[in-house]
Amino acid sequence: HHLSLAGHNVTVFEAEDRPGGMLVAGIPSFRLPREVLEKEIETLIDDNITLECNKALGRDLTIDSLLDDGYEAVFLALGAHKSKLLRIEGEESEGVLSSMELLKSWNLHGESKAQGHVGVVGGGNSAIDAARVAMRQDGVKSVTIYYRRTRREMPAFETEIEEALEEGIKLEVLVTPVEIQVNDGRIESIQFLKNDLGDPDGSGRRRPVPMEGSEFSVPLDTLVVAISEEMEPFGSDTKECGGVEVARWGAIIVDEKTNMTAREGVFAAGDAVTGPNTVIDAIAAGKKVAGVIDRYLSGELLLVPAEPCMPSRRVEPAEQVEEPTPPRVVLSRASLDERRTSFVEVEDVMTEADAVREAGRCLRCDLEFTKPAEAEVDAELQEAGGLS
Repeated sequence: HHLSLAGHNVTVFEAEDRPGGMLVAGIPSFRLPREVLEKEIETLIDDNITLECNKALGRDLTIDSLLDDGYEAVFLALGAHKSKLLRIEGEESEGVLSSMELLKSWNLHGESKAQGHVGVVGGGNSAIDAARVAMRQDGVKSVTIYYRRTRREMPAFETEIEEALEEGIKLEVLVTPVEIQVNDGRIESIQFLKNDLGDPDGSGRRRPVPMEGSEFSVPLDTLVVAISEEMEPFGSDTKECGGVEVARWGAIIVDEKTNMTAREGVFAAGDAVTGPNTVIDAIAAGKKVAGVIDRYLSGELLLVPAEPCMPSRRVEPAEQVEEPTPPRVVLSRASLDERRTSFVEVEDVMTEADAVREAGRCLRCDLEFTKPAEAEVDAELQEAGGLS
């Protein structure tokens, strides 16, 4: 979109049958309504942009083939669509799914993959999304999330966890899966070890420590593995990857300031570089790289000093009517009956009154650098005759 605004012709190659990436393939419609998403995408695609779906890097095209075809720059925005494995015995059996397999099957094709008693291993947003989607599918009797630390350490958004529990999803914490028990090629149960929490690890969270002799089994019909995501490989070495270097954990290596890869004219950003991250971070990365590519194509310096964007006029703080500061606005939600049986949007939008009230809670950090200097204020007062 931003390259188009700069006057460049852009071709978007999309591996799926529709645009949107993780927004359409991974995020459920009860969090991001499809009609809203489709309208947003439609507004971004203009006459400068050509969209080609069902075209995957490494399968239908390569970096070399794109550059040979005359493209002057290539931007890799591949996302992180591959779920990581538990790497335990029995994981290849029928009834064991990755979170992305479950989510994509439903979001893109309307296929229900979960059935019976469902277990979800993981504690991030992907695990919560998978659990809530499974709960809404026909033939599912129960859904339980299993996490190796406590609820406090779960990386998922707290509101998402609360909504999942409200919808009847159970949460079992301080457990680690060690083996999947299989009967006739299909999952029958999963064995766990109970954990205690040890010293903090590199993430700052306390490390789960398995407790000896604490094994127990849980019968399951479906197991969803949602421990994290990574980029789908598009080559086995640097040569096959078109000169792009990929770290051993799967992320594309780029220059942190310009996002250019080891290959001249090839850029990358988003989850393919950072690993699983937020939607807004990926969008911001796309905007940043568009600016870099624009300068690259124009033969300009890729790095330009950041210029502060200052307000053109001062806005006085709103009067504080309520004391103390009112609490954050809590959005109304669809009823539990609706949520459990459909994909209706869970959270409603703010009313106008709520939006005004929420804006009034702003701490106005800008006042520190936008308020007039005292000398300027004094001069204005003297000119108005306010000072002797």
